[in-house]
Amino acid sequence: MLVSARRLLNAAPALRVPLTLLRRIWRDRGAWGAIFVDYLNTRRETAFLRRDQFAHNGQVLTIFALDDDSIYSLKLLGFIPQALRTRGWSIQVVLRNRSMVLGIAYFRALGIDRYIYLDNVKLTAKERLLCQARADQFLDQSLSLQLVKGWKFKGSWIGPQIISTLSRIRFEGMVDFSNPMVYKRLKELLPPTLEYVLRARKLMQAHPANLALTIEANYTAFGPLVDMAISQGVSVIQMIQPWKDDALILRRLTASTRREHPSSVAKESLDEVVNRPWTNAEEQALTQVFADRYSGRWFLQARNQHNTRNYTREQLLDKFSLDLKKPVAVVFSHVLWDANLFYGDDLFDDYGEWFVETVRAACSNPSMNWLVKMHPANMWKRSYENVTLEYTETMLIRREIGVLPPHVRLIGADDDISTLSLFKAIDFGVTVRGTSGMELVCFGKPCVTAGTGRYSGLGFTLDCADRQQYLDRLASLHKQPPLTAQEVLQAKWHAYTSFLLRPWAMKSVRAEFIYGKRHHALDHNLHLTVSSTQEMEASSDLISFADWAQSSRVDFLSQHTFLP
Repeated sequence: MLVSARRLLNAAPALRVPLTLLRRIWRDRGAWGAIFVDYLNTRRETAFLRRDQFAHNGQVLTIFALDDDSIYSLKLLGFIPQALRTRGWSIQVVLRNRSMVLGIAYFRALGIDRYIYLDNVKLTAKERLLCQARADQFLDQSLSLQLVKGWKFKGSWIGPQIISTLSRIRFEGMVDFSNPMVYKRLKELLPPTLEYVLRARKLMQAHPANLALTIEANYTAFGPLVDMAISQGVSVIQMIQPWKDDALILRRLTASTRREHPSSVAKESLDEVVNRPWTNAEEQALTQVFADRYSGRWFLQARNQHNTRNYTREQLLDKFSLDLKKPVAVVFSHVLWDANLFYGDDLFDDYGEWFVETVRAACSNPSMNWLVKMHPANMWKRSYENVTLEYTETMLIRREIGVLPPHVRLIGADDDISTLSLFKAIDFGVTVRGTSGMELVCFGKPCVTAGTGRYSGLGFTLDCADRQQYLDRLASLHKQPPLTAQEVLQAKWHAYTSFLLRPWAMKSVRAEFIYGKRHHALDHNLHLTVSSTQEMEASSDLISFADWAQSSRVDFLSQHTFLP
């Protein structure tokens, strides 16, 4: 829907839109017209939040919102903590700078008017010189991935941030620090990364809080803010979107949980449920979860299962001309260039090296059929990022391995095989820490992992102490005995807790997804289903959020956890 230039200009004072941004809005007036209409609708929906007054109890929540390219995220960050605002908490928002007009506009519409601008936090000349000198010291070494990954500065772990940024810039699974272009980009990234750490520390010291809220907790901008908050004893709530469209995953980041994946299940959470009897009700609920995840019911998961169908074991082996008499293992690959280095420890330097060494090990074990499954998220992520380069997986196979032998086959990202049917048809799985690892074992199939993560060490996966043990396991995987009934039960309880108890179900808001081929601020959207403070205070989801946020519990768990 288009809006006239006059309406945009009339709205400029309320939105405080700079003239340069107005020109950009006019050039792309179709997209911005839709945003403007959504903004007006949001102001109308949330008028009660600007009108009603709430007494303050002295508690302060800080929201980290350094990007405003997703209106859905802005609304989540601005609305969910209203549950605390009604209980007397005051809210302050950290924005990147004053040009974040969308962020300012939407937060103001939600009744939040206290802003802190990260770019306004200035460093002294001495501090900038310190950052440059430390950057020079970092660079004056024989660089390797493990060396860079271990880099820390003033209590902030900057190494994974830098490597992940480099990986995403080049869309490669392996970061080669001997490459002059990689080194040049690293040299450019390092000083501002260190400056971010000092600015984040100064900001958190100048604007103390009792609690913080964020969606992203890593990378150059967000990582230091989270690290500095935790270093000052402020726990940070991270909320992420799970596979369900109508829920969120909520987790408390502290000094002890900072490097755990937000979808992890804390030991205390798992201990609450594993001693209960596993009944037909739990079995049916978990079965339904798998059906929902792979049937296209949820938009977010359906992106990874586009136009798929079920294959029997015989159909699967026939499709790839594999030996019917041999067991089948599937290597569930990650999106190699979307490097996730923030959680757990890896046996290999990066996903690229793991992929190459795993495929090479598969080639060396002809006693089994091997299917190497490219992650289907490659499809929409590449489109979203406008990546047209050759797939990293095929490039690495061609460059590092060559032609695959007959017993090893590649499953493309766009293949029509349902992942759920793979779980049922195959015998073994291999991953670093992918979700497939915790799902496959629920079907009684052993899974070898090449790194710690959400479910390692819980007794139902074949975890490895080092590379050699991992490669030895792959070489003799066809001799691996089946899982015990207790191991399968432990896996099912973990999946049940993760998929059914961890999600915070939305009641007071409704999510909307219109995901296009190119990024748009309204790809995701959020609409209120409450229209007054009284309705908001009575909403079960907001009550449960506030109760949990004010507690010390790490995981948000649904009320079913507390049933006798």
